[in-house]
Amino acid sequence: MRKNRITDEEQKSAEIMITPLADVSFTILITLMVLTPVIILSSRLHVNLPEATTVEPPTEKNITITITSEHEISINNELVTTEQLAKVLQKTIRNNPNDLILIRTDKELETGMVMNVIALAKKLGARSISIATVQR
Repeated sequence: MRKNRITDEEQKSAEIMITPLADVSFTILITLMVLTPVIILSSRLHVNLPEATTVEPPTEKNITITITSEHEISINNELVTTEQLAKVLQKTIRNNPNDLILIRTDKELETGMVMNVIALAKKLGARSISIATVQR
């Protein structure tokens, strides 16, 4: 009986070369780590408001915050500066704690300012916040 023995040449050909695989993997990883912040910073998030077929709640029970693309803010059709926003909004929410806060913005406005207003309203005790959409 002859036993199957693996020769040295056969054993060498069965080895897997991991070094080139690791080099390529690390090169791709480093490239992605360098490019990801550049891609994120270079793109701005612009949102087109969706169309909706809904019925708006009565306007007398809303606190309407309007933000224009020129960064003008009004609360219930009264212009306020960004410095006055917190004070006026706090007073309005305190007087009408159960009213819906309806936020109206331009399509061109960046979402950062809208998110800041929503966070401020939540911090000041707003119970329900809605973002206006374009009616069909």
